[in-house]
Amino acid sequence: MKTTKKILWMALAMLMLSVGCTKKSSEKQMLSFKFETLDVEAIIDEETKTISATLPYYADIANLTPTIVLSENATVNPNSGVPMDFTNPVIYTVTAEDGSKAVYTVVVNYQSSSEKKILEFRFEEQGINADIDEEKKSISATMPYGTDISALIPTISISTKATISPASNEMMDFTNPVSYTITAEDGSQVVYIVMITVEEPEIPENPFLGVWGVERIEYYKIDFAGNPIASTMQTYMFDPEDIDDGIQLFYWEDNTGEKRDSSIDTIWIWNDETQAYDDFIVCPDTTIVNPFTYSYQENDAVLYMTMEYDSYNLMHTLNIVELAYGSFVYEYEYSQNYVEKAYMKRLPDMPMPVKSSVNQKIKQYRPKRQGSLLSGR
Repeated sequence: MKTTKKILWMALAMLMLSVGCTKKSSEKQMLSFKFETLDVEAIIDEETKTISATLPYYADIANLTPTIVLSENATVNPNSGVPMDFTNPVIYTVTAEDGSKAVYTVVVNYQSSSEKKILEFRFEEQGINADIDEEKKSISATMPYGTDISALIPTISISTKATISPASNEMMDFTNPVSYTITAEDGSQVVYIVMITVEEPEIPENPFLGVWGVERIEYYKIDFAGNPIASTMQTYMFDPEDIDDGIQLFYWEDNTGEKRDSSIDTIWIWNDETQAYDDFIVCPDTTIVNPFTYSYQENDAVLYMTMEYDSYNLMHTLNIVELAYGSFVYEYEYSQNYVEKAYMKRLPDMPMPVKSSVNQKIKQYRPKRQGSLLSGR
C-alpha cells in the first residue's frame, strides 16, 4: 500500500514538473494586414517592421478599418477591426504569448486620381443645364432671346480632386467660345470648349418691317444654269450702322405707318429743329419715289417690292435666300445675267447721319449703277 502511494506521488510530481517547464511562444509577427472593403492587402516588411498600402484616390484614409492576422497566441494593439485614422503613420504593437513585443509602423498612401471631367455645367440664374459632349470635349447651351451672354456665371461640377480654370461661379464673356481647363490630381489635363448661343425670336408675319443696314454686297454674272461666274465677282464690305460708309437703310415702317424706301437711291437729311429725318430721294432716273409697298410669299421665299414713280410703277422681285429675325440675304437680277446679292442686318435704331448740306449729299450719293436697288457703290 505504501509502495502504491509512493508511485502515485512520484507520477504527480513528474506531471507537475512537466507542466511547469512548458515554454510560452515568442511569435509576434504581422502575417496579414488588409483593408477588406477596398480589397487592398498591405505589404509587410518584416525586416524593417513597416507596413505600407496604396489605396484608390477615393478612399477615406482618415477612417479605415484593417483586418489583421497575427502569429498564434499573439495579440495586437490597436485591435483588428478597429477604425483608424491613417492620415499619418500609425503604430501597431504585437505582443507574443511570452510577453515580448514587436512594433510595426503602418503607412497608407492613395493613388493620384487621373479623373478630369466636367460633370455638370449649369447657369443657375437662367435655369439652364448645358449639354456636355464628353467625346468631343465640347459644351453648348442656348440662352433665351435677349440674354446678355457677355456676363454669365456658370456653376460647374467636376471630378473629385480635380481643379478647373476659369473657376466655377466666375463671371465670363461667352460672346466667343471659352476654353475651360480641367487638371486632375495627377497633373494630367483636358480642355473643354464652351459655346453659348442666344435664341432668335420667331420671325413675325411682316418679317421685313424694321431698320436694316447692309453688311456686304456681291455683284456677279451668272451662266446659263444660274451659277455665279467667279471671274466676275465683286465684293463690297460696309458698316451697316454708318450712313457715311455709303450705305443707307434698306427700309422700315416710319411713325406714320408708311413703309419707305431708303436704299442708296434715297438721301436722308437730319433736321435739328424737328429732330427727325427729311427725305430727299434721288433715283436712277432722278424722279421722286413715293413710299413703296411690298408683299412677301413665304413658300416661294420671294419679296415683291413695288416702287411708285411719278408716271408709272415698277415691281422688283427679290429672291430671299436666307431669312432670320436679325438678318436676311436677297438676290436680285437687276440686268441681264447680272446679279446683286445683299447681306442685310437688322439694326436696333436708325443711325445718326453726319450733318452736311443737301447738295453735298446728293452729289455724294448720286447713283452710278443704273437699275441696282442698292446702287452707287
